[in-house]
Amino acid sequence: MHNYKKVVVGVALAVMAGVASAQQGMDMGPVYRGSWTASGEVINFDPVVAANDGISDSGFGLGVGYAGEKGLFNFSVGATFYFIDDNNEFTQRVQNDLTGNQSTEKSSIDAGSLYVDAGLQYPLTDSLTIGLNGGYRYFDISRTISNCRDCASEGVSIDNDTYLKPFAALDFNERISGALAYYSYSGDKGTEDSLQFGVNFRF
Repeated sequence: MHNYKKVVVGVALAVMAGVASAQQGMDMGPVYRGSWTASGEVINFDPVVAANDGISDSGFGLGVGYAGEKGLFNFSVGATFYFIDDNNEFTQRVQNDLTGNQSTEKSSIDAGSLYVDAGLQYPLTDSLTIGLNGGYRYFDISRTISNCRDCASEGVSIDNDTYLKPFAALDFNERISGALAYYSYSGDKGTEDSLQFGVNFRF
């Protein structure tokens, strides 16, 4: 893990430890709140792993999820689809099942993930909350030809990974809030970090 990651995670851990200690015995309110989330994310891969797999060392993701909170506790689950450049694409002759026409198509990177995390949070003001979660992310990334049956496919060596996620959330009103989260992965599975901005909608 890079030094700057250690600093970020260390500061977040120290803050949350102090918050949890200060809040022992205090009633944070038993009300459960849930929200649906739409998010955008920039993800960074290990440059060596990315070069070996013939993909860009970064990508952009769009995702949806659900978050819940009660007092100091919070959790989130979600799914993200990524757009990643294919630097080692292949071509293949394919046939349209309906028309029988043949064409040459190029491969692209098909990438998605599922994640779940949970941890502590603390309201700094009535509208601003900070927190630290730990979680697990499942990655499914491959090089293939979209919408093609029986076409060749190549795996990409980005493995599932654990992460720490310091975050900050700001309430715009009673139903809508924004959140900025930094995902710091373990560092040995091919993914370095990612930065996610989400908009949460309470119903």
